[in-house]
Amino acid sequence: MWQARQILSLGCRWRIGSGDNIRVMHDPWLRGSANRWVPSPQPAGVYQLSVRDLLHENYKAWNIVKVRNLFSRDVAEKILETPLVSSVREDKVVWEEERNVCYSVKSGYKLAMRYLIGSDKYHVMGNWNDIWKAQAPHKARHLLWRLCRGCLPTRSRLLERRVECTLNCPVCDEEIEDELHIFFRCAVARDSWSAAGLSAVLHNASYQQTNAMDRIFAVCSNESSDTVGRVTMLLWCIWQNRNDKLWNDNVQMPRQIGRHAFDAWNDCGTTEADLVRWEKPALDWVKCNVDVAFVSGSGRTSMGLCFRDNNGHFMAGMTQWQQTVISSVEGEAWALLLAMEEARHR
Repeated sequence: MWQARQILSLGCRWRIGSGDNIRVMHDPWLRGSANRWVPSPQPAGVYQLSVRDLLHENYKAWNIVKVRNLFSRDVAEKILETPLVSSVREDKVVWEEERNVCYSVKSGYKLAMRYLIGSDKYHVMGNWNDIWKAQAPHKARHLLWRLCRGCLPTRSRLLERRVECTLNCPVCDEEIEDELHIFFRCAVARDSWSAAGLSAVLHNASYQQTNAMDRIFAVCSNESSDTVGRVTMLLWCIWQNRNDKLWNDNVQMPRQIGRHAFDAWNDCGTTEADLVRWEKPALDWVKCNVDVAFVSGSGRTSMGLCFRDNNGHFMAGMTQWQQTVISSVEGEAWALLLAMEEARHR
């Protein structure tokens, strides 16, 4: 645990209550994941200040004039963008990587992986966002990611990990099974591309790179979102067929694989979310709807709420804004908090 303190400190932040216990220059308290510490150097007098010294004396809000006099413009704006919640009274260290602000092994592991992969030693170049934006089910996108990261247990990959096994492709039993072969060069795979109506992509001269990862990135960068989604779904079906042959000795014809890939992608693409319509609350109940708006370039977050009775008639409403740019999740939470406070006082 002590050796991991550097990574743990990256995920911690002080939640501002009174601000008395938070040192401006020595504790992580700014919002955002890039840097939660106020950068150095700063004027000498700032190093002895607590966050409480940056607030108004009589109410919990940033002393804008004081903050802008003490800090450079960029740092001052970063401080003023940090939201203050009047109902939070106690300074407390929280875990920023979870919405419930409590540490979990899962989020700690994810932060550690981001920290490690961010270094040159572990970073793999490529436009990974294109993979995750593919119009295909998550399971298919995850397979694409594993393929590009070299995580699929092809027989050549297993041999690299010193797992003794035969090297021949379990589908065609003719060549060594690696990522290029099983997805692009195996006779069954090539026929499956054709059956799925994607042979033009397979044989495109721009996609003949010598490794599977570069081919995938090239396809994702140059093809339409629909085509990328169909390719992603086809690769998933090819891999499923390979595993079914290996473990169950079940064989599908290429036309079945291609057709299944097309149908699965089409079903995924045509699924539409149900249209959400406003409904009246039950008898003797009141419904409150809230919404948040972010005006680009203004540095403000605005909120509105509206109470209606069980007949749908307007009862009360309010709007409010703060000189803070926050995330959509934080904005919705802030609006709900104000709505509950307003309801309690009525």
